[in-house]
Amino acid sequence: MGARLDRTRRALHVGRVARRSGIRRVLAEVGVVGNREATREGARRFREALEELGTTYIKLGQLLSSRPDLLPDVYIDELGHLVDDVPPVPFVDVDATIRADLGDDVFASIDPEPLATASIAQTHRALLKSGREVVVKVRRPGIVEQVELDLAVLRSTAGLLAGHSATAQLLQVESLADELEVHLREELDFVEEAHNTELIAGLVEEYEGIVVPQVIRPHVTERVLVLEWIDGRKVEADHGLAPQVASELAREFFSAYVHQVVVEGVYHADPHAGNVFLTADGKLALLDFGLLGRLDDDTRRGLSLLLLALAQNRADDVADLIISLSLTNVSSDQAGFVHDVRRKLPRFHWRPLSGIRAGESLADLQRLALQHNIALPTSFALVGKTLAQADSIARVLDPELDPIGLMEQEAIEVMMVEAERRLEPNRFFSYLYTQLDPLTRLPRRIGHVLSEIEQGGLKIGVQPTGLEELEANLRSIANRVGAAIIVAALLLGSSIIVRVHRFEWVGIAGFSLAGLLGLYMVWKIIRTPGEL
Repeated sequence: MGARLDRTRRALHVGRVARRSGIRRVLAEVGVVGNREATREGARRFREALEELGTTYIKLGQLLSSRPDLLPDVYIDELGHLVDDVPPVPFVDVDATIRADLGDDVFASIDPEPLATASIAQTHRALLKSGREVVVKVRRPGIVEQVELDLAVLRSTAGLLAGHSATAQLLQVESLADELEVHLREELDFVEEAHNTELIAGLVEEYEGIVVPQVIRPHVTERVLVLEWIDGRKVEADHGLAPQVASELAREFFSAYVHQVVVEGVYHADPHAGNVFLTADGKLALLDFGLLGRLDDDTRRGLSLLLLALAQNRADDVADLIISLSLTNVSSDQAGFVHDVRRKLPRFHWRPLSGIRAGESLADLQRLALQHNIALPTSFALVGKTLAQADSIARVLDPELDPIGLMEQEAIEVMMVEAERRLEPNRFFSYLYTQLDPLTRLPRRIGHVLSEIEQGGLKIGVQPTGLEELEANLRSIANRVGAAIIVAALLLGSSIIVRVHRFEWVGIAGFSLAGLLGLYMVWKIIRTPGEL
Protein backbone atom coordinates (compact mmCIF):
# COMPACT_ATOMS: atom_id res chain seq x y z
CA MET A 1 0.00 0.00 0.00
CA GLY A 2 2.87 2.36 0.89
CA ALA A 3 4.66 1.75 -2.43
CA ARG A 4 1.45 2.38 -4.38
CA LEU A 5 0.86 5.63 -2.48
CA ASP A 6 4.44 6.75 -3.21
CA ARG A 7 3.94 6.03 -6.92
CA THR A 8 0.68 7.98 -6.91
CA ARG A 9 2.31 10.98 -5.24
CA ARG A 10 5.23 10.88 -7.67
CA ALA A 11 2.89 10.56 -10.66
CA LEU A 12 0.91 13.58 -9.44
CA HIS A 13 4.11 15.59 -9.02
CA VAL A 14 5.28 14.63 -12.53
CA GLY A 15 1.85 15.66 -13.84
CA ARG A 16 2.06 19.07 -12.16
CA VAL A 17 5.52 19.72 -13.58
CA ALA A 18 4.34 18.59 -17.03
CA ARG A 19 1.33 20.94 -16.94
CA ARG A 20 3.47 23.83 -15.78
CA SER A 21 5.91 23.24 -18.65
CA GLY A 22 3.07 23.20 -21.20
CA ILE A 23 2.93 19.48 -21.95
CA ARG A 24 0.06 19.85 -24.44
CA ARG A 25 2.13 22.28 -26.48
CA VAL A 26 5.14 19.97 -26.33
CA LEU A 27 3.09 16.95 -27.43
CA ALA A 28 1.73 18.96 -30.36
CA GLU A 29 5.21 20.15 -31.36
CA VAL A 30 6.69 16.63 -31.32
CA GLY A 31 3.73 15.27 -33.31
CA VAL A 32 2.11 13.03 -30.67
CA VAL A 33 -1.09 15.07 -30.32
CA GLY A 34 -1.83 17.39 -33.22
CA ASN A 35 0.72 18.96 -35.51
CA ARG A 36 2.37 22.20 -34.46
CA GLU A 37 5.69 23.65 -35.58
CA ALA A 38 8.47 22.89 -33.11
CA THR A 39 9.85 25.96 -31.32
CA ARG A 40 12.96 26.67 -29.30
CA GLU A 41 10.78 27.88 -26.41
CA GLY A 42 8.84 24.60 -26.26
CA ALA A 43 12.07 22.59 -26.38
CA ARG A 44 13.63 24.71 -23.62
CA ARG A 45 10.63 24.26 -21.32
CA PHE A 46 10.68 20.52 -21.97
CA ARG A 47 14.39 20.34 -21.05
CA GLU A 48 13.86 22.40 -17.89
CA ALA A 49 10.99 20.13 -16.83
CA LEU A 50 13.21 17.05 -17.20
CA GLU A 51 15.94 18.70 -15.16
CA GLU A 52 13.45 19.61 -12.44
CA LEU A 53 12.17 16.02 -12.24
CA GLY A 54 15.66 14.69 -11.56
CA THR A 55 17.87 11.72 -12.36
CA THR A 56 15.53 9.35 -14.17
CA TYR A 57 14.02 12.03 -16.36
CA ILE A 58 17.41 13.55 -17.16
CA LYS A 59 18.53 10.12 -18.35
CA LEU A 60 15.29 9.80 -20.32
CA GLY A 61 16.08 13.12 -22.00
CA GLN A 62 19.58 11.94 -22.85
CA LEU A 63 18.12 8.77 -24.35
CA LEU A 64 15.55 10.77 -26.33
CA SER A 65 18.35 12.98 -27.67
CA SER A 66 19.49 9.93 -29.65
CA ARG A 67 16.08 9.60 -31.32
CA PRO A 68 15.75 12.12 -34.16
CA ASP A 69 13.01 9.84 -35.50
CA LEU A 70 10.89 10.75 -32.46
CA LEU A 71 11.74 14.41 -31.86
CA PRO A 72 12.28 17.47 -34.10
CA ASP A 73 15.80 18.84 -34.56
CA VAL A 74 15.24 21.75 -32.18
CA TYR A 75 14.32 19.32 -29.39
CA ILE A 76 17.30 17.06 -30.13
CA ASP A 77 19.60 20.08 -29.99
CA GLU A 78 18.07 21.38 -26.74
CA LEU A 79 18.27 17.98 -25.03
CA GLY A 80 21.96 17.98 -25.84
CA HIS A 81 22.25 20.80 -23.27
CA LEU A 82 20.65 18.87 -20.41
CA VAL A 83 22.35 19.81 -17.17
CA ASP A 84 22.98 16.92 -14.81
CA ASP A 85 24.45 19.14 -12.12
CA VAL A 86 23.05 19.11 -8.59
CA PRO A 87 24.18 20.47 -5.21
CA PRO A 88 26.92 18.26 -3.73
CA VAL A 89 26.28 15.75 -1.01
CA PRO A 90 27.87 16.96 2.28
CA PHE A 91 31.37 15.51 2.56
CA VAL A 92 30.55 13.94 5.92
CA ASP A 93 28.02 11.68 4.15
CA VAL A 94 30.46 10.91 1.32
CA ASP A 95 33.18 10.04 3.82
CA ALA A 96 30.80 7.79 5.75
CA THR A 97 29.93 5.85 2.58
CA ILE A 98 33.61 5.45 1.66
CA ARG A 99 34.57 4.25 5.14
CA ALA A 100 31.61 1.85 5.31
CA ASP A 101 32.51 0.25 1.95
CA LEU A 102 36.32 0.44 1.86
CA GLY A 103 37.42 0.84 5.49
CA ASP A 104 39.42 3.51 7.29
CA ASP A 105 42.95 2.73 6.13
CA VAL A 106 42.79 3.12 2.32
CA PHE A 107 43.34 6.87 1.78
CA ALA A 108 45.95 9.24 3.07
CA SER A 109 43.66 12.13 2.20
CA ILE A 110 40.47 12.97 0.29
CA ASP A 111 39.72 16.43 -1.06
CA PRO A 112 36.36 17.45 0.48
CA GLU A 113 35.60 19.66 -2.54
CA PRO A 114 34.11 17.47 -5.31
CA LEU A 115 35.58 17.51 -8.81
CA ALA A 116 32.11 17.04 -10.27
CA THR A 117 28.59 16.47 -8.97
CA ALA A 118 25.80 14.72 -10.85
CA SER A 119 22.44 13.24 -9.98
CA ILE A 120 23.82 9.69 -9.58
CA ALA A 121 27.28 10.26 -8.11
CA GLN A 122 29.96 12.78 -7.29
CA THR A 123 33.73 12.47 -7.61
CA HIS A 124 36.58 13.56 -5.34
CA ARG A 125 40.31 13.66 -5.83
CA ALA A 126 42.18 11.56 -3.29
CA LEU A 127 45.60 10.16 -2.35
CA LEU A 128 46.08 6.50 -1.49
CA LYS A 129 48.35 5.63 1.42
CA SER A 130 50.72 4.19 -1.19
CA GLY A 131 51.11 7.74 -2.54
CA ARG A 132 49.15 7.19 -5.76
CA GLU A 133 46.76 9.92 -6.92
CA VAL A 134 43.26 8.63 -7.63
CA VAL A 135 39.66 9.69 -8.19
CA VAL A 136 36.90 8.40 -5.90
CA LYS A 137 33.40 8.13 -7.33
CA VAL A 138 30.63 7.83 -4.71
CA ARG A 139 26.94 7.13 -5.31
CA ARG A 140 24.49 9.62 -3.86
CA PRO A 141 22.45 8.37 -0.86
CA GLY A 142 18.81 7.50 -1.63
CA ILE A 143 19.23 7.64 -5.39
CA VAL A 144 18.39 3.95 -5.93
CA GLU A 145 15.01 4.28 -4.21
CA GLN A 146 14.19 7.42 -6.20
CA VAL A 147 15.07 5.77 -9.51
CA GLU A 148 13.00 2.67 -8.69
CA LEU A 149 9.98 4.87 -7.96
CA ASP A 150 10.39 6.82 -11.21
CA LEU A 151 10.87 3.67 -13.28
CA ALA A 152 7.65 2.20 -11.88
CA VAL A 153 5.75 5.34 -12.95
CA LEU A 154 7.34 5.32 -16.41
CA ARG A 155 6.66 1.61 -16.96
CA SER A 156 2.99 2.10 -16.12
CA THR A 157 2.74 5.10 -18.45
CA ALA A 158 4.51 3.28 -21.30
CA GLY A 159 2.26 0.23 -20.91
CA LEU A 160 -0.86 2.42 -20.95
CA LEU A 161 0.29 4.25 -24.10
CA ALA A 162 1.28 1.07 -25.92
CA GLY A 163 -2.07 -0.53 -25.14
CA HIS A 164 -4.12 2.37 -26.52
CA SER A 165 -2.02 3.93 -29.29
CA ALA A 166 -0.78 2.47 -32.55
CA THR A 167 1.67 5.40 -32.78
CA ALA A 168 3.11 4.46 -29.38
CA GLN A 169 3.55 0.88 -30.60
CA LEU A 170 5.39 2.10 -33.71
CA LEU A 171 7.61 4.30 -31.55
CA GLN A 172 8.25 1.28 -29.28
CA VAL A 173 7.67 3.24 -26.07
CA GLU A 174 7.83 0.08 -23.96
CA SER A 175 11.21 -0.80 -25.48
CA LEU A 176 12.33 2.76 -24.76
CA ALA A 177 11.29 2.38 -21.11
CA ASP A 178 13.08 -0.99 -20.90
CA GLU A 179 16.24 0.52 -22.41
CA LEU A 180 16.14 3.39 -19.93
CA GLU A 181 15.82 0.93 -17.05
CA VAL A 182 18.79 -1.12 -18.27
CA HIS A 183 20.95 2.00 -18.64
CA LEU A 184 20.04 3.35 -15.21
CA ARG A 185 20.64 0.06 -13.41
CA GLU A 186 24.08 -0.19 -15.02
CA GLU A 187 24.99 3.36 -14.03
CA LEU A 188 23.87 2.79 -10.44
CA ASP A 189 26.14 -0.24 -9.98
CA PHE A 190 29.82 0.74 -9.82
CA VAL A 191 30.92 -2.90 -9.89
CA GLU A 192 29.39 -3.01 -13.37
CA GLU A 193 31.06 0.28 -14.29
CA ALA A 194 34.45 -1.06 -13.18
CA HIS A 195 33.94 -4.10 -15.42
CA ASN A 196 32.92 -1.83 -18.31
CA THR A 197 36.00 0.33 -17.83
CA GLU A 198 38.35 -2.65 -18.01
CA LEU A 199 36.47 -4.09 -20.97
CA ILE A 200 36.79 -0.92 -23.06
CA ALA A 201 40.42 -0.53 -21.98
CA GLY A 202 41.11 -3.94 -23.53
CA LEU A 203 39.27 -3.06 -26.74
CA VAL A 204 41.20 0.18 -27.35
CA GLU A 205 44.65 -0.87 -26.14
CA GLU A 206 45.87 -1.20 -29.76
CA TYR A 207 45.18 2.53 -30.28
CA GLU A 208 48.25 4.37 -28.99
CA GLY A 209 46.53 7.74 -28.83
CA ILE A 210 43.69 6.58 -26.55
CA VAL A 211 43.91 5.82 -22.83
CA VAL A 212 41.42 4.61 -20.23
CA PRO A 213 41.92 5.16 -16.48
CA GLN A 214 42.88 2.04 -14.57
CA VAL A 215 40.46 0.61 -12.03
CA ILE A 216 42.21 0.46 -8.65
CA ARG A 217 41.25 -2.93 -7.30
CA PRO A 218 40.17 -4.15 -4.81
CA HIS A 219 38.71 -0.72 -4.01
CA VAL A 220 35.46 -1.30 -5.90
CA THR A 221 31.97 -1.71 -4.46
CA GLU A 222 28.43 -1.10 -5.68
CA ARG A 223 28.55 2.42 -4.20
CA VAL A 224 32.22 3.39 -4.44
CA LEU A 225 34.68 3.22 -7.35
CA VAL A 226 38.38 4.20 -7.22
CA LEU A 227 40.09 5.05 -10.51
CA GLU A 228 43.50 6.20 -11.65
CA TRP A 229 43.88 9.99 -11.75
CA ILE A 230 44.49 11.28 -15.29
CA ASP A 231 45.45 14.92 -15.66
CA GLY A 232 43.78 16.42 -18.71
CA ARG A 233 41.55 19.10 -20.14
CA LYS A 234 38.51 19.25 -22.39
CA VAL A 235 39.03 18.96 -26.13
CA GLU A 236 38.67 22.50 -27.46
CA ALA A 237 39.47 24.36 -30.64
CA ASP A 238 42.63 25.87 -29.14
CA HIS A 239 43.99 22.42 -28.22
CA GLY A 240 47.56 23.43 -29.07
CA LEU A 241 48.40 20.28 -31.04
CA ALA A 242 50.24 20.41 -34.34
CA PRO A 243 47.78 20.04 -37.26
CA GLN A 244 49.23 16.71 -38.38
CA VAL A 245 49.18 15.29 -34.84
CA ALA A 246 45.60 16.49 -34.28
CA SER A 247 44.51 14.98 -37.61
CA GLU A 248 46.02 11.60 -36.79
CA LEU A 249 44.51 11.66 -33.30
CA ALA A 250 41.06 12.45 -34.74
CA ARG A 251 41.32 9.56 -37.22
CA GLU A 252 42.42 7.17 -34.48
CA PHE A 253 39.66 8.29 -32.14
CA PHE A 254 36.87 7.91 -34.70
CA SER A 255 38.31 4.58 -35.94
CA ALA A 256 38.30 3.26 -32.38
CA TYR A 257 34.57 3.89 -32.06
CA VAL A 258 33.76 2.38 -35.45
CA HIS A 259 35.83 -0.66 -34.43
CA GLN A 260 33.97 -1.00 -31.13
CA VAL A 261 30.59 -0.93 -32.88
CA VAL A 262 31.12 -3.00 -36.03
CA VAL A 263 33.78 -5.47 -34.90
CA GLU A 264 33.36 -5.92 -31.15
CA GLY A 265 29.66 -5.16 -30.70
CA VAL A 266 30.48 -3.48 -27.36
CA TYR A 267 31.16 0.24 -27.23
CA HIS A 268 31.54 3.24 -24.95
CA ALA A 269 28.13 4.81 -25.57
CA ASP A 270 28.64 8.30 -24.12
CA PRO A 271 31.73 9.95 -25.68
CA HIS A 272 30.56 13.55 -25.23
CA ALA A 273 32.93 16.43 -24.58
CA GLY A 274 32.77 16.01 -20.78
CA ASN A 275 33.84 12.37 -21.00
CA VAL A 276 36.84 12.80 -23.31
CA PHE A 277 39.95 14.63 -22.06
CA LEU A 278 43.11 15.67 -23.86
CA THR A 279 46.07 14.64 -21.71
CA ALA A 280 49.30 16.55 -21.29
CA ASP A 281 51.16 14.11 -23.55
CA GLY A 282 48.68 14.57 -26.42
CA LYS A 283 46.43 11.53 -25.95
CA LEU A 284 42.67 11.25 -25.56
CA ALA A 285 41.44 9.83 -22.24
CA LEU A 286 37.99 8.20 -22.20
CA LEU A 287 36.03 8.61 -18.96
CA ASP A 288 32.76 7.44 -17.39
CA PHE A 289 31.76 3.95 -18.49
CA GLY A 290 28.43 3.72 -16.71
CA LEU A 291 26.74 3.41 -20.10
CA LEU A 292 27.91 0.75 -22.54
CA GLY A 293 26.19 -0.19 -25.78
CA ARG A 294 25.90 -3.90 -26.50
CA LEU A 295 24.81 -5.54 -29.74
CA ASP A 296 23.86 -9.14 -30.39
CA ASP A 297 25.94 -10.76 -33.11
CA ASP A 298 23.30 -10.57 -35.85
CA THR A 299 22.55 -6.88 -35.17
CA ARG A 300 26.28 -6.08 -35.00
CA ARG A 301 26.84 -7.79 -38.34
CA GLY A 302 23.88 -5.97 -39.88
CA LEU A 303 25.11 -2.60 -38.60
CA SER A 304 28.65 -3.26 -39.89
CA LEU A 305 27.30 -4.03 -43.35
CA LEU A 306 25.07 -0.97 -43.11
CA LEU A 307 27.97 1.36 -42.28
CA LEU A 308 29.98 -0.11 -45.14
CA ALA A 309 27.07 0.38 -47.54
CA LEU A 310 26.75 3.99 -46.32
CA ALA A 311 30.46 4.55 -46.88
CA GLN A 312 30.26 3.10 -50.39
CA ASN A 313 27.10 5.00 -51.36
CA ARG A 314 25.01 1.85 -52.05
CA ALA A 315 21.49 3.12 -51.43
CA ASP A 316 19.60 -0.11 -52.20
CA ASP A 317 21.82 -2.10 -49.85
CA VAL A 318 21.41 0.56 -47.14
CA ALA A 319 17.61 0.35 -47.44
CA ASP A 320 17.56 -3.47 -47.49
CA LEU A 321 19.83 -3.72 -44.45
CA ILE A 322 17.74 -1.24 -42.45
CA ILE A 323 14.56 -3.14 -43.32
CA SER A 324 16.19 -6.42 -42.27
CA LEU A 325 17.06 -4.89 -38.87
CA SER A 326 13.59 -3.38 -38.35
CA LEU A 327 10.03 -4.33 -37.55
CA THR A 328 7.72 -4.06 -40.57
CA ASN A 329 4.06 -4.82 -41.24
CA VAL A 330 1.60 -4.62 -44.13
CA SER A 331 1.35 -0.83 -43.75
CA SER A 332 5.12 -0.34 -44.08
CA ASP A 333 5.97 1.50 -47.31
CA GLN A 334 9.20 -0.27 -48.17
CA ALA A 335 9.27 0.90 -51.80
CA GLY A 336 8.85 4.53 -50.74
CA PHE A 337 11.60 4.11 -48.15
CA VAL A 338 14.03 2.74 -50.76
CA HIS A 339 13.19 5.67 -53.07
CA ASP A 340 13.88 8.27 -50.36
CA VAL A 341 17.15 6.58 -49.35
CA ARG A 342 18.29 6.71 -53.00
CA ARG A 343 17.45 10.41 -53.05
CA LYS A 344 19.17 11.43 -49.80
CA LEU A 345 22.20 9.18 -49.46
CA PRO A 346 24.54 10.70 -52.11
CA ARG A 347 24.72 14.11 -50.40
CA PHE A 348 26.90 12.72 -47.58
CA HIS A 349 29.77 11.74 -49.86
CA TRP A 350 32.97 13.61 -50.71
CA ARG A 351 32.36 16.24 -48.06
CA PRO A 352 34.59 17.09 -45.08
CA LEU A 353 33.30 16.58 -41.57
CA SER A 354 32.89 20.34 -41.20
CA GLY A 355 30.21 20.20 -43.90
CA ILE A 356 28.18 17.42 -42.30
CA ARG A 357 26.03 17.96 -39.20
CA ALA A 358 27.06 15.33 -36.66
CA GLY A 359 25.15 12.12 -37.14
CA GLU A 360 23.06 13.65 -39.92
CA SER A 361 23.08 10.60 -42.19
CA LEU A 362 21.96 8.14 -39.50
CA ALA A 363 19.46 10.65 -38.08
CA ASP A 364 17.90 11.10 -41.52
CA LEU A 365 17.64 7.34 -41.95
CA GLN A 366 15.84 7.09 -38.60
CA ARG A 367 13.33 9.75 -39.62
CA LEU A 368 12.76 8.20 -43.03
CA ALA A 369 12.11 4.80 -41.49
CA LEU A 370 9.46 6.16 -39.13
CA GLN A 371 7.80 8.18 -41.91
CA HIS A 372 7.37 4.93 -43.88
CA ASN A 373 6.06 2.99 -40.86
CA ILE A 374 9.29 1.03 -40.36
CA ALA A 375 10.26 0.57 -36.70
CA LEU A 376 14.02 0.59 -36.20
CA PRO A 377 15.53 -1.24 -33.23
CA THR A 378 16.42 0.98 -30.27
CA SER A 379 20.08 -0.12 -30.59
CA PHE A 380 20.26 1.74 -33.92
CA ALA A 381 19.50 5.03 -32.19
CA LEU A 382 22.22 4.56 -29.57
CA VAL A 383 24.80 3.65 -32.22
CA GLY A 384 23.83 6.76 -34.18
CA LYS A 385 24.18 9.00 -31.14
CA THR A 386 27.54 7.46 -30.20
CA LEU A 387 29.01 7.98 -33.66
CA ALA A 388 27.57 11.51 -33.74
CA GLN A 389 29.31 12.34 -30.46
CA ALA A 390 32.55 10.81 -31.75
CA ASP A 391 32.09 12.99 -34.86
CA SER A 392 31.84 16.12 -32.73
CA ILE A 393 35.10 15.38 -30.88
CA ALA A 394 36.85 14.57 -34.17
CA ARG A 395 35.54 17.81 -35.69
CA VAL A 396 37.27 19.87 -33.01
CA LEU A 397 40.59 18.13 -33.68
CA ASP A 398 40.36 18.00 -37.48
CA PRO A 399 37.49 19.76 -39.27
CA GLU A 400 38.62 18.29 -42.59
CA LEU A 401 38.29 14.65 -41.52
CA ASP A 402 35.82 12.72 -43.66
CA PRO A 403 34.20 10.02 -41.46
CA ILE A 404 32.43 8.44 -44.42
CA GLY A 405 35.72 8.05 -46.28
CA LEU A 406 37.38 6.72 -43.13
CA MET A 407 34.73 4.02 -42.78
CA GLU A 408 35.29 3.03 -46.39
CA GLN A 409 39.04 2.73 -45.82
CA GLU A 410 38.38 0.36 -42.94
CA ALA A 411 35.95 -1.75 -44.96
CA ILE A 412 38.55 -4.36 -45.90
CA GLU A 413 39.65 -4.82 -42.28
CA VAL A 414 36.05 -5.20 -41.13
CA MET A 415 35.27 -7.77 -43.83
CA MET A 416 38.45 -9.74 -43.10
CA VAL A 417 37.69 -9.86 -39.38
CA GLU A 418 34.12 -10.94 -40.09
CA ALA A 419 35.24 -13.66 -42.52
CA GLU A 420 37.81 -14.91 -40.02
CA ARG A 421 35.18 -15.17 -37.33
CA ARG A 422 32.77 -16.99 -39.61
CA LEU A 423 35.46 -19.57 -40.48
CA GLU A 424 36.42 -20.35 -36.88
CA PRO A 425 35.68 -24.09 -36.46
CA ASN A 426 33.26 -23.68 -33.55
CA ARG A 427 31.29 -20.89 -35.23
CA PHE A 428 31.39 -22.45 -38.68
CA PHE A 429 30.10 -25.87 -37.63
CA SER A 430 27.49 -24.33 -35.30
CA TYR A 431 26.22 -22.19 -38.17
CA LEU A 432 26.29 -25.18 -40.54
CA TYR A 433 24.28 -27.29 -38.09
CA THR A 434 21.61 -24.62 -37.56
CA GLN A 435 21.16 -24.34 -41.33
CA LEU A 436 21.12 -28.08 -42.05
CA ASP A 437 18.95 -29.16 -39.12
CA PRO A 438 15.68 -27.74 -40.57
CA LEU A 439 16.47 -29.43 -43.90
CA THR A 440 16.81 -32.84 -42.26
CA ARG A 441 13.32 -32.43 -40.78
CA LEU A 442 11.77 -31.19 -44.02
CA PRO A 443 10.76 -34.66 -45.44
CA ARG A 444 8.96 -35.53 -42.21
CA ARG A 445 7.07 -32.22 -42.26
CA ILE A 446 6.06 -32.67 -45.89
CA GLY A 447 4.85 -36.19 -45.11
CA HIS A 448 2.80 -34.88 -42.19
CA VAL A 449 1.13 -32.22 -44.38
CA LEU A 450 0.31 -34.79 -47.09
CA SER A 451 -1.14 -37.15 -44.48
CA GLU A 452 -3.37 -34.36 -43.09
CA ILE A 453 -4.59 -33.54 -46.60
CA GLU A 454 -5.34 -37.22 -47.29
CA GLN A 455 -7.32 -37.56 -44.06
CA GLY A 456 -9.14 -34.24 -44.61
CA GLY A 457 -7.79 -32.77 -41.36
CA LEU A 458 -5.59 -29.98 -42.74
CA LYS A 459 -6.45 -26.62 -41.22
CA ILE A 460 -5.28 -23.29 -42.62
CA GLY A 461 -5.43 -20.12 -40.53
CA VAL A 462 -5.97 -16.78 -42.27
CA GLN A 463 -5.18 -13.51 -40.51
CA PRO A 464 -7.04 -10.64 -42.23
CA THR A 465 -5.17 -7.34 -42.48
CA GLY A 466 -5.95 -3.86 -43.72
CA LEU A 467 -9.50 -3.87 -42.34
CA GLU A 468 -9.08 -0.80 -40.14
CA GLU A 469 -11.12 1.48 -42.42
CA LEU A 470 -13.97 -1.05 -42.71
CA GLU A 471 -13.94 -1.52 -38.94
CA ALA A 472 -14.11 2.25 -38.41
CA ASN A 473 -17.03 2.57 -40.83
CA LEU A 474 -18.97 -0.24 -39.15
CA ARG A 475 -18.36 1.30 -35.74
CA SER A 476 -19.56 4.69 -37.03
CA ILE A 477 -22.76 3.12 -38.43
CA ALA A 478 -23.42 1.27 -35.17
CA ASN A 479 -22.86 4.47 -33.15
CA ARG A 480 -25.32 6.42 -35.30
CA VAL A 481 -27.98 3.73 -35.16
CA GLY A 482 -27.56 3.53 -31.39
CA ALA A 483 -27.78 7.31 -31.03
CA ALA A 484 -30.94 7.39 -33.20
CA ILE A 485 -32.58 4.75 -30.99
CA ILE A 486 -31.72 6.79 -27.89
CA VAL A 487 -33.20 9.96 -29.40
CA ALA A 488 -36.38 8.09 -30.41
CA ALA A 489 -36.69 6.54 -26.94
CA LEU A 490 -36.28 9.96 -25.31
CA LEU A 491 -39.00 11.44 -27.51
CA LEU A 492 -41.45 8.60 -26.81
CA GLY A 493 -40.69 8.54 -23.09
CA SER A 494 -40.99 12.30 -22.79
CA SER A 495 -44.36 12.27 -24.62
CA ILE A 496 -45.73 9.76 -22.10
CA ILE A 497 -44.34 11.65 -19.10
CA VAL A 498 -45.84 14.95 -20.27
CA ARG A 499 -49.30 13.36 -19.94
CA VAL A 500 -48.62 13.01 -16.22
CA HIS A 501 -49.18 16.59 -15.10
CA ARG A 502 -47.10 16.25 -11.93
CA PHE A 503 -43.90 15.49 -13.94
CA GLU A 504 -44.23 17.79 -16.95
CA TRP A 505 -40.76 19.26 -16.31
CA VAL A 506 -39.18 15.81 -16.75
CA GLY A 507 -40.87 15.44 -20.14
CA ILE A 508 -39.73 18.90 -21.23
CA ALA A 509 -36.18 18.08 -20.16
CA GLY A 510 -36.34 14.84 -22.18
CA PHE A 511 -37.61 16.70 -25.27
CA SER A 512 -34.79 19.23 -24.92
CA LEU A 513 -32.13 16.54 -24.56
CA ALA A 514 -33.50 14.64 -27.55
CA GLY A 515 -33.47 17.84 -29.59
CA LEU A 516 -29.87 18.60 -28.68
CA LEU A 517 -28.74 15.05 -29.49
CA GLY A 518 -30.60 15.15 -32.79
CA LEU A 519 -29.03 18.46 -33.78
CA TYR A 520 -25.60 17.17 -32.80
CA MET A 521 -26.09 14.08 -34.99
CA VAL A 522 -27.16 16.16 -37.98
CA TRP A 523 -24.18 18.50 -37.51
CA LYS A 524 -21.72 15.58 -37.32
CA ILE A 525 -23.24 13.88 -40.38
CA ILE A 526 -23.00 17.06 -42.44
CA ARG A 527 -19.53 18.05 -41.22
CA THR A 528 -17.80 14.64 -41.19
CA PRO A 529 -19.74 12.10 -43.26
CA GLY A 530 -19.19 8.56 -42.10
CA GLU A 531 -18.34 9.46 -38.49
CA LEU A 532 -20.29 10.24 -35.37
